[in-house]
Amino acid sequence: MKKVMLLGIVAGLACTATGCTWVSDTKEQPKLSGSIKVVYWNKNSFMQNYGNLFSVKYPDLTVEVLPLEGLYKPQQDNKKAFDDYVQLHNPDVLLLDSEQFERYAGSGKLKALDADMKKDAFDTKGYYSGVLEYLRRAGDGKIYGLAPFFNCEAVFYNKKLFAEHGVPFPGNKMSWNELILLSQRFSTQNEDPPVYGLEGRTLTNPFIFATTVGASYGLKYVDPESKKMTLNTPEWAKVFKLVAEAFQKGNFYKADLASDPKPSPGSKREEVLKQQYPFLNGHIAMTIQGVDFVDVLSTTPGLPFEWDLVTVPVDQSNPNSGNSMSVNEIFSVNVNSQNPAASWKFIEYINSDAFARIMTQSTIKALPARVNAAPKEERNVKAFYELTPPNESMYKNFDKLPDSFLMTFDSIINQEMEPLLQGKSTAETALQRIEARSQAELDKPKDENPVVPKS
Repeated sequence: MKKVMLLGIVAGLACTATGCTWVSDTKEQPKLSGSIKVVYWNKNSFMQNYGNLFSVKYPDLTVEVLPLEGLYKPQQDNKKAFDDYVQLHNPDVLLLDSEQFERYAGSGKLKALDADMKKDAFDTKGYYSGVLEYLRRAGDGKIYGLAPFFNCEAVFYNKKLFAEHGVPFPGNKMSWNELILLSQRFSTQNEDPPVYGLEGRTLTNPFIFATTVGASYGLKYVDPESKKMTLNTPEWAKVFKLVAEAFQKGNFYKADLASDPKPSPGSKREEVLKQQYPFLNGHIAMTIQGVDFVDVLSTTPGLPFEWDLVTVPVDQSNPNSGNSMSVNEIFSVNVNSQNPAASWKFIEYINSDAFARIMTQSTIKALPARVNAAPKEERNVKAFYELTPPNESMYKNFDKLPDSFLMTFDSIINQEMEPLLQGKSTAETALQRIEARSQAELDKPKDENPVVPKS
């Protein structure tokens, strides 16, 4: 599971800042007693992120934390480990990442929350439609969990570099081709230090960047159910040609991890951040980063430029959908919960306006699903709320693919992408070879595939 870092504010500090005016609603709250068991990373982080504030509201309800710490280990089936943990401890409230939620929703293991939401008039209009749409889609129309926070990527840009080079600022909902063409208007010639047009974690690997672009068009390169490759198509060839030409022009910044100096022990925070985020040095026009980068930019002293952000590029035929959103802390009620009413009240509260407004008073680490609690930045932070998720993730059901294939596929990619990037092969030829070799691996009987330890 991916751990999403939330904004930890203890209840006492929250009350000091707000007088607890948001913790207690004006209407009389129902009395809750007894106890509930909640799955979370560990007790300390749960109390900091959720438990302290919840206890102020419902002091008579005991919350027991079932820690996930130490559960996940290399060389074991971690999916089975989680399932066994749930069966053994029978928690009332489950913390699920997106993969677990998609697997559990509608499987009979979770309680549908729709009736509770209707009974308690849960405000869905103030809940970010992108998250709600994702949750409904995963549950085939029903709500089996709610997420207080979500993460999202955006294109951050250096306004000073754009002005100096006479290039118009990027806009929301550009196409990938528009973004790449924009990045190419920043020449690295006769610059000391050189200026780059675009940087981001996906740009370190051409194949990963190509699949990022392809995902925004709803493309998939393998069908895990039928074990068939779907990469050798005109649509994919167009994407790979675009990416290969972009890498060949050299306007993407790619960190040289081997030669770049590492911060020495005792280095100042800004020195460490500039090593981690080269965009901060002022020589990169645009970077694709997550919401936590807002906090990095806002708290870095002496930043030599002004910045802003826009949405990630989209498919122009479906401009309101993007593949940059992730939801990795979803809370659901176990269908076998011994206290389902209190379990729902916990989920209802941590997804309320009151809770979200308290938790977003400090730095921006993740985005509140409650739109009214969105950070009031002078910059275009609302860009994070512009797009809804795609109909289906490119990586859905990837757990059904053999681990041995995934490792072999990685090797095939590395071998076949190189001629394309060097201009010695066409996108069509590269995809034909990747698909043929990869399909041959998928078609191998199971006993021909080497045993690979699960991570």
